[in-house]
Amino acid sequence: MNNFHFAKIIAGVGPTLAKETVLSKIINMVDAFRITLSQGFDDNNKKYIDTIMKLDNSKTVMLEMRGLDLRVKNVLNVKAKEGNIIAVEYSEYAQEHNKKIFIDAPFLRDLPKGNKIKFEQSGVVLKVKEITAEAINCEVVKWGEVVQFDRVLFDKYEVEIPFMTEKDKKDILWGLEYGVNMVIASMVKTKSDIMEMKNFLTSQNANKMKILAKIETEEALKNIDDIIEISDGIILCFDKISEAMKAKKIDERALIKKSKNVGKPVMVTFVGTRSAGKYKLINEAAVKRFCSLAVDGYMIDTMIREDDPLEIVTELFEMLEKHELKLEDNKLDRFYEDDSDYEVRDYIIYNAYRITRELDVRAMVSFTENGYTTWRLSSLAPMVPVIAFTKIDETYRYLNLLRWVRGYKISQSFNYENLKRIGKEMIRIMFKWNISLDDKIIIVQANESVKDERTDMINGLELYKFKNI
Repeated sequence: MNNFHFAKIIAGVGPTLAKETVLSKIINMVDAFRITLSQGFDDNNKKYIDTIMKLDNSKTVMLEMRGLDLRVKNVLNVKAKEGNIIAVEYSEYAQEHNKKIFIDAPFLRDLPKGNKIKFEQSGVVLKVKEITAEAINCEVVKWGEVVQFDRVLFDKYEVEIPFMTEKDKKDILWGLEYGVNMVIASMVKTKSDIMEMKNFLTSQNANKMKILAKIETEEALKNIDDIIEISDGIILCFDKISEAMKAKKIDERALIKKSKNVGKPVMVTFVGTRSAGKYKLINEAAVKRFCSLAVDGYMIDTMIREDDPLEIVTELFEMLEKHELKLEDNKLDRFYEDDSDYEVRDYIIYNAYRITRELDVRAMVSFTENGYTTWRLSSLAPMVPVIAFTKIDETYRYLNLLRWVRGYKISQSFNYENLKRIGKEMIRIMFKWNISLDDKIIIVQANESVKDERTDMINGLELYKFKNI
């Protein structure tokens, strides 16, 4: 099995996966790890990061912030039978109770009668019947078992609380201290939500940290263009926005293309199901469809159990190997504009990609600082790997999420000669020495200036035979 593939795999980290014996089995197939803060940042999160870094410190660790992510605070499951009345109360602390449901939503008493409360993982739906001095009483309209720390959604009710709470800010500070490389913004609704997070990161001298926006609400879908513009990429939760997409007549291809057209990466979430004791991550038809759309990454959006990690990740990895090279031959569109701030840069990138379509090129080598050149190349879905060098750690971690990009961190003294020499060696390793001396390689340096004085790299494209690099 080749340990390099087009799209990237992002695994959620829980107590089981963080065990070194479990993690070591899949570390080479996973490109990034996601820590979710639905229960806050605690010592276990620090242990997760330490274990990942011990095994492979090149992996990207992503911190998923709660945003307007409201949760059940029960540590015991609560059975909800259809037609029954069940009490719901506010609590910001964990509660050992299996009769009442506790939610960390301080506005509960403001809910109008008839408003529906939905529990995402459990599928349970309640309808507000009456509000008393002790609690709000709700009728169960869709039965099931409300599980601990389940996410709670309020149907057609606008929550008037800040996108980033003080707890979120505290969690980010802990994440920065413990070595998190990137932030995922959950429950994003508007451009201002991402701007609020960017401003806070800047205030903590972390302005280079990348932010991915999770698109999982109808409002986020409505504001998708603005969110794509301000974020560093998007994560599409199709299971949560499919109904809104149907109503607005938006298909998957159009939504993915919106982000790709401006050079931003697109991830998709996979929510698995368990039936008859067997866990099924995703069906092969969906993987094939996403491969044809050149999706950058696949996020396993579940806490993986002890007997599942190797099987799940291997299954997805093998499906990607099977379908990734069958990308549709999409029409090549000119993506740069004559009046763009990046006219020269985009023109170079566009032509690097065009050459790979017209000549038998084996790989591209590039140098990047903020990642722009590489993510633009990647967004065009080239059928050849991109080897990218950067001096910036945040950019290096970001490269781990871009479709068929292999990133390398380099020293501040790195120059043009290093680019060619080390790039050549990395190509040998990537292709396991299965490369001809006459194979063609493109070196890409895309800046607005003619020459970068700091690196001695000339702006433009160079086409080499491998033996002449």
